[in-house]
Amino acid sequence: MAGTTLSGKDRGFLRNPLAPAQKSEPKYTGVREWQAELSISRLFRTSIRLQTAFDRCFGQFGMTAQEAAVLVHCAEEGEISAGKLAKVMGRDKGKITRFVDRLETSGFLTRKNDPRDHRLLIIRATSKGRRFAPHLKARFEEVRGQFFEGVLNVDIDKLETVLSQLHANAERLCEANAQKDAHD
Repeated sequence: MAGTTLSGKDRGFLRNPLAPAQKSEPKYTGVREWQAELSISRLFRTSIRLQTAFDRCFGQFGMTAQEAAVLVHCAEEGEISAGKLAKVMGRDKGKITRFVDRLETSGFLTRKNDPRDHRLLIIRATSKGRRFAPHLKARFEEVRGQFFEGVLNVDIDKLETVLSQLHANAERLCEANAQKDAHD
């Protein structure tokens, strides 16, 4: 780039010198902040791509990956409440209820009131659901293997450590924001 000079602020990784200047360009205090933003962006994009890939794989069965996971859990548990299922899967009860509604309509699950507590609904896989679940589980394992193809076990272990910490941090942020919202 003959004739172009860059100020100290414009050198290096902080800004693309070929990009047009933008007034709302983020200001980073250092490489760590810049790298953290890139990592969060990549984490979001990877999560979306992974969800899309899983959903496409389970589309052939007429369900999303989350619905397939609900069916597999129910088939393996025998009987489970929506609350316990939500906790195990890390989803809210409303979302689980929508998944169960669709699976019940398709004949994979049934719901009935708990005889000990009529407020509690018990979810159970039908015989059709129990027959189908092993195929779904095998598909999950196949896709998971493809996702981690070329990644060393040691790197998967490191990734799990980092993701566990990030998840704990995200949980704390959610709880802090919920408490702040409750006080406002």
